[in-house]
Amino acid sequence: MNKNYLVSIVVPTHNRSKYAIPCIKSLLEIPSQDVQVVVHDTSNDTCELAQWAEAQVDHRLVYVHWKSRLSMTENHERAIALATGEYVCLIGDDDTVSNRIMEFAHYAKAQSISLLTPKVRAAYYWPDFRTKFYGAAHAGRVYLERFDATLSEWDIRERLDNALRNACQGTDAMPKLYHGLVRNELLGQLREKNGKIFFGTSPDMSAAVALSLQPGRYSLVDFPFTLPGGAGGSNSGRSAEGKHKGSLKDDPHLAPFKNLVWPDFIPQFFSVETVWAHAAWETLENVGSDEKRRFNFARLYALCLLHHRDYAQMVWDARRAASARNFEGVSLLQVGAAFLVEAARYAVARAKRLTKPGANNGKEIVATVDDVRLAKHELDNNLTAKVGSASVVIKRG
Repeated sequence: MNKNYLVSIVVPTHNRSKYAIPCIKSLLEIPSQDVQVVVHDTSNDTCELAQWAEAQVDHRLVYVHWKSRLSMTENHERAIALATGEYVCLIGDDDTVSNRIMEFAHYAKAQSISLLTPKVRAAYYWPDFRTKFYGAAHAGRVYLERFDATLSEWDIRERLDNALRNACQGTDAMPKLYHGLVRNELLGQLREKNGKIFFGTSPDMSAAVALSLQPGRYSLVDFPFTLPGGAGGSNSGRSAEGKHKGSLKDDPHLAPFKNLVWPDFIPQFFSVETVWAHAAWETLENVGSDEKRRFNFARLYALCLLHHRDYAQMVWDARRAASARNFEGVSLLQVGAAFLVEAARYAVARAKRLTKPGANNGKEIVATVDDVRLAKHELDNNLTAKVGSASVVIKRG
């Protein structure tokens, strides 16, 4: 039995067997004995996934069914701890990866790269995916954008500075564990130093911030060796329909968090914007980083006022709390200026959508399929058609 895996692909899941089983099948179809598939499942429903996993004989699969409810962050923490591969890639249970991930892991090892992040050039939307603007137009589609396999290196702290200026509203251009390759040794160092890897309510944001606090550089490659998925029952699906917000006490995403600490200067409601900000702040706070003083709360408040006007009072309450703590950049004038900037950006983006109303927005639709396993096949077939079956020629930018 091979225990010296090059890559561990880690999938935390909860009550989502209909997505997770095709996901895991697709991962086990990677034609390599150097890949380990780690699944940590907290399902408390009928759990078809547990029944399916029990019947598998592939030694590359590590499946743990933890029957007590855990928060998303706790589930991710336990899942990552099971990974024994030299590199770790964290994905969601409605995502998958390309077979080409192994080529990039071998390249990273040969070049002594600890952090390798792919640009998001591919995506799959499950048949039940809906959006507020386009309805079911994305359902079942596999998208692929142009890519050129160029690898660029970035100063890690520079990317963190940029993220903080933008109130940590997304992990793009940051070193990523979620849909990235991270040397397991580095994760062990984070765990030893900080007690754990993930803090706050968004594991992908927390990991990106924690990795961005490391010294040195990281590598960004323009090649889709992972395939993000969007399912109707996911947080991304709820967000696309405009339903990804609510009370801190009642939201199902936050309910499993025990003794959740939510600072009064972060608006007291659940949304994409506040969850990302919460995870980033809690990570900075718990690792004792002074970088948190550069967090752009004015942009956070402006985005919340623009997109969640029904929670405007909570936003203003949070601004007052930040002002009382003498945070910089949170005056009424600064928040107002930030609001005008974000409103202008939103108006421009909406105008572009109206003038080019196609749901694909210029991306190539390579297939329409029923699940992420079939989507992986289509991605790999298209990658082979575009770059050939030999190893990808990586160009340094």
